[in-house]
Amino acid sequence: MPERSAFLSAFFTLVGSHGLHVSAGLVWLVVMMAQVAVKGLRPIVQRRLLCFALFWHALDIIWVWLFTVVYLMGVRP
Repeated sequence: MPERSAFLSAFFTLVGSHGLHVSAGLVWLVVMMAQVAVKGLRPIVQRRLLCFALFWHALDIIWVWLFTVVYLMGVRP
């Protein structure tokens, strides 16, 4: 309910979005594990693993930034 609290609306939107991306990453991880098990570490599978690693670490960077903005900068003494 945006008219009640803009902070809570932003908080739940950000957390929900992050959860969606983490869930997609976990599905992607399972798919990559299956590909490695079936196909081995062929160059195409290695490239896909690299893309997955970049995606996962980008989520880390975004979450640290969001945590800083929402939680740490939002706190007023």
